Amino acid sequence: MELTLTVPDTANLSKTDAQLLFAMKLFEAQKFSLGKVAEVAGLSYRTFYELLIRYGIPIVSLTEEDVKEEIVNVDRFL
Repeated sequence: MELTLTVPDTANLSKTDAQLLFAMKLFEAQKFSLGKVAEVAGLSYRTFYELLIRYGIPIVSLTEEDVKEEIVNVDRFL
């Protein structure tokens, strides 16, 4: 799918910046994998990963239940 978006000049946003912000939001909303959104942004996996960290966007999102389950699993193996 191709998307055309008109952004006001007052936003002072380049095409690259808009692609990056859109890709970050897609990742944050858990719509696509990190690899896929890196492709949307036109960046390598590693570069996009580092930018997510820089912008404070969690790479992994776990629910409280996920964390409890992981603790139980770790305790079983220790």
